[in-house]
Amino acid sequence: MLALVLGGVLTSCGDDTDEATATGDVRSEQVEAAALDAGLEGDVAEFLGLLARGETATYRIRFPAPAEGTELVIDNRPPDRRVEVIADGTTTEVRLVTDGQALTCRPDPEGDDLTCERTDAIVEPPGVFRASALDELSESLAARADDYSFEIETLTVAGVDARCLVTRLRSGRESSELGSSGTICASPEGAVLLVDQGSDRLEATEYGTDVADDAFARPDGTEDDAGS
Repeated sequence: MLALVLGGVLTSCGDDTDEATATGDVRSEQVEAAALDAGLEGDVAEFLGLLARGETATYRIRFPAPAEGTELVIDNRPPDRRVEVIADGTTTEVRLVTDGQALTCRPDPEGDDLTCERTDAIVEPPGVFRASALDELSESLAARADDYSFEIETLTVAGVDARCLVTRLRSGRESSELGSSGTICASPEGAVLLVDQGSDRLEATEYGTDVADDAFARPDGTEDDAGS
């Protein structure tokens, strides 16, 4: 399950904020219904529906990145998204979707200022479930219901009361590739805050729903020509 969360996918720009909210409602209902059809219990299906909302939610979240001393800071306010990579307190890269454009911004070789270039797509931040990933997760859980128990619990993650799906290997069952236990936690808005599966762990260190007005401004202070 963890691979479904951590895997990066390419995505283009999304809907405007109102449309994104409506889209989130529809996707949540669809995912929950599909999970019930797959044979999952109502509380588990409801949790998967919550995860579906994360794609269209507004939030700011900070994760430790894989490399020592690095962090990811993600601002999400559909259709805009910003993913900032910070190493030892210095921004080393910004992936930005704003005004219908996708940009990659990196320090200029001649100095510390960031310069931005247009790109066709950005790397999705960790913790975003697309529809296909949620379908795969539902099927995986349903297929392993005889071997694992599924419980919904509340844990505090990054200062937030998060809803969590906790999977535990049933007594007398042999451990599969999922391991003996696993946890996925989401904020009330559906943003993934924690994924814990054995040696693989991703946990947010900060989370909030306030996004700065200038969060999606180009870091280099320039603007593309209209239609470019």
